[in-house]
Amino acid sequence: MTNIQKRLESIVSKELAKNIIPVKTDEGILVGDVHIVNQANLKHLYKKNVLCYKDISLNKAAIYIANILAVNQHNIRADAVYRADQEYGKWFTDSQMLRAQYQKYLNNKAFDKADHVWARYQESREKALNAKKYVESLISF
Repeated sequence: MTNIQKRLESIVSKELAKNIIPVKTDEGILVGDVHIVNQANLKHLYKKNVLCYKDISLNKAAIYIANILAVNQHNIRADAVYRADQEYGKWFTDSQMLRAQYQKYLNNKAFDKADHVWARYQESREKALNAKKYVESLISF
């Protein structure tokens, strides 16, 4: 029984060591030696003042990638999360632009154009939601 308990404690301590608790600073968020800087709703990751990843949309993705970088384990999982986050950012931005166009067409009483843009907005929003779910599934794996 003690052997199983030691193995379990070892596994738990390894899992806890993987996740470094983020600390808020004046310039942004610090995860180990990785600094997350927020600029216009996008996050940039710096390690030792070197830009490692830029234009990350989701906070969870930024913290996850920062944890990987902080323990010097740059791996393909971080790159996969980054690429998925970029896909989310693309669709989210597209949906926001389409929504603004929709409002403009409504205000100008161009209802046919508004209907067309609304359909495109819904498709874009759905793709953004699916991309976000995919990022979260990669992080929780």
